[in-house]
Amino acid sequence: MTTAAHDVRNVVLVGHTGAGKTTLRQHLFQVAASLGSHVDVTADTAAGEGRPSSPGSNRATGSNRATGANGATGANGAWPGVGAAGGGAGTASGGETAQRSVSLVLGSLRHRGVTVNLLDTPGYPDFVGELRAGLRAADAALFVINAIEGIDGSTRMLWDECAAVGMPRAIAITRLDHPRADFDAMVMACQEAFGAGVLPVYLLEGTNIPDPDYPATAATARTDGAGGAGAARRTPPRRLIGLVTGRLIDYTADGRHEHEHPVELTGAAADARGALLEGVIAESEDEALLDRYVDGAELDPKILLDDLETAVARGSLYPVLPLMIPPGPERGAHDFQPGLGTAELLDLFTYAFPAPSEHPLPRLTRPDGSPCPPAHADPSGPLVAEIVRTTTDPYIGRMSMVRVFSGTLRPDASVHVSGHGRAAAGHPDHEDRERIGALSQPIGLSLHSVDECAAGGLCVITRLATAETGDTLSDPADPRYLPAWTMPEPLLPMAVQAQARSDESKLSAALGRLGAEDPTLTVRHDPDTGQLVLWCMGEAHGDLVLEHLHDRFGVTLEKVPLRLPLRETVRASAEGVGRLVKQSGGHGQYAICRIVVEPLPAGSGIEFVDEVVGGAVPRQFVPSVEKGVRAQLERGLVAGFPAVDLRVRLVDGKAHSVDSSDLAFQAAGGLAVREAANAAGVVLLEPVLEIDVDVPDEHVGAVMNDIATRRGRVVGVTSQEGAGAGGEGLERGSGRTMIHAEVPALEMTRYAIDLRSVSHGTGVFTRRPHGYERLPDQLAAKVTGLA
Repeated sequence: MTTAAHDVRNVVLVGHTGAGKTTLRQHLFQVAASLGSHVDVTADTAAGEGRPSSPGSNRATGSNRATGANGATGANGAWPGVGAAGGGAGTASGGETAQRSVSLVLGSLRHRGVTVNLLDTPGYPDFVGELRAGLRAADAALFVINAIEGIDGSTRMLWDECAAVGMPRAIAITRLDHPRADFDAMVMACQEAFGAGVLPVYLLEGTNIPDPDYPATAATARTDGAGGAGAARRTPPRRLIGLVTGRLIDYTADGRHEHEHPVELTGAAADARGALLEGVIAESEDEALLDRYVDGAELDPKILLDDLETAVARGSLYPVLPLMIPPGPERGAHDFQPGLGTAELLDLFTYAFPAPSEHPLPRLTRPDGSPCPPAHADPSGPLVAEIVRTTTDPYIGRMSMVRVFSGTLRPDASVHVSGHGRAAAGHPDHEDRERIGALSQPIGLSLHSVDECAAGGLCVITRLATAETGDTLSDPADPRYLPAWTMPEPLLPMAVQAQARSDESKLSAALGRLGAEDPTLTVRHDPDTGQLVLWCMGEAHGDLVLEHLHDRFGVTLEKVPLRLPLRETVRASAEGVGRLVKQSGGHGQYAICRIVVEPLPAGSGIEFVDEVVGGAVPRQFVPSVEKGVRAQLERGLVAGFPAVDLRVRLVDGKAHSVDSSDLAFQAAGGLAVREAANAAGVVLLEPVLEIDVDVPDEHVGAVMNDIATRRGRVVGVTSQEGAGAGGEGLERGSGRTMIHAEVPALEMTRYAIDLRSVSHGTGVFTRRPHGYERLPDQLAAKVTGLA
């Protein structure tokens, strides 16, 4: 049965690695299951996405699904090939082994009649492609922030990126059970980092709030489980207070208990409620609501909740919730204890997060770039869907996670597939027509067939032959195109080679399939060095690519040192003579030519000048000399690198009426230029890059010092105050600086990793070729032995 768009919430969980996103997602599925009657929840570890912090370790698989009598469903959220291929559990509060998510994981649950699609994204910066895919598929973002580690620079950057595209946001503060955690301090930190509109909707309270409803005996502890007269233990209840309803919620050993009547708030709690209500009322369309609030009248919580959703959808209010997820082994539904704030978070999803029909769709065009009418989240509208994630299952084949923005996707329907904008990464633009196979909804690690997927929904399509991540699916009679979301350029090169000849035959197809899945992977064959280079987002990303090639495609690659395309030139002018004289009876070979080599300014290339007078070298053999000279320069003069930026003057020579030939003068030209180069002295030239580094102001000095250590020179500094910045096409906000520099490529091979360290994860950069400059002699000696 199709779920209407207004009963769907697509929420992406974002935050830095270790914030607890995956732990929260798993716990929310258990909470949803526990809300039904006669629910049996079996042990649920990491939904099969467990992965140690270093890529290359073993995977675990497993799933859990529990359905209550009221239809509440908890499901482990890993659709096949994504969760099993590398999602991971976050760091839990009880000291469990830290794990790292490396893939986008999708899971669905139902709460209060609303389908909530949770997209769990990796927090590690190497897997930003998975993060961007989750942002594209979602209509709202939940920022998960660890109360102990605080807010890092990458989280601030992500907040600004969400703001640039109008993504509604909320904040969940985790690890509040830690002795050093301070919810009030974290709220203030979020307000300072993210600006106005960050307001708590629940407060974390102790046991000293007056309670007219809750009996004192409810907080007393139970006796020991053996039934004996063990000493009673009093466990202080943990309490939340809802600032919209004014009600207390106790989380005790006996479960969750919501009080029936509001309590009177004073002091900081009253101030927090007043700030929240004012933020909600500011977005209300009920003009009388403000008057009733000013007059001190009671406000209907239902009206406030409706207006809260409006404020969140418009991006003027960002709710903050405290969370405490209990550590320890998972338990069945009969004794499951929901973490403090988790039930309230599910409620927040349903009543405060926008439905797909309330979130604007990305801009649409025709495949040829011409404008087309806008679409809406209407099941009866024109079909517009996008592939946000692609993976390959060894048994099912290619599977595509699809977000339907408009219309309805049905099995066996023909769709127009449009893919543009990735030609530079080895994926040419394409327009194809394909037939949809089976439609499925991911529940746990299994796929459940569905009859259709309407606007606002997420589904999985199998066996699309040509469609890749980022491609648009539309009606063949009315083709449309969604411009692919902006991806950062992979800037870490990794040279690889096949371990065995048998791997070479499978390598091309395997890399093509991985490239279709991962937009942040670029595969290039360097024509200058002959190396196969994988451009990745970082070392962990590169290691994961090698692991996928080995485990999924049976291709083993090994890393090799990256070679840079160096060049050679001459230090000064010098003369050389090339002699090829072989006359021993019969037809011989005879060619003598005298040349002069001269250095030219950088970027001049190769010049050949004919200065022969008197016919010393017959006219028909002058092109032969030039051909031999250029061939030798291409092969290199000393170290085997192509020569550039020099002039070769042919000044004299000799020929024989019978023994001279085209091949003889080609050989003589090569010999002459080598002799002249040896006399002039050869220097190596290294490629130099122009880089633009976008960093917060506080890291400018450290970044500039780092550039200096790389033999770079800063050529300009530009303030980014109030302007868009960075190489990813999204605004970063104010307080950032763009550093323009020229740095040798030899020093930039690991800059993607080093900049992350120097700027604490807040810096981005772009690079482009600038030219060639002389390699210092001491470095040249390491490369070729030249002094």
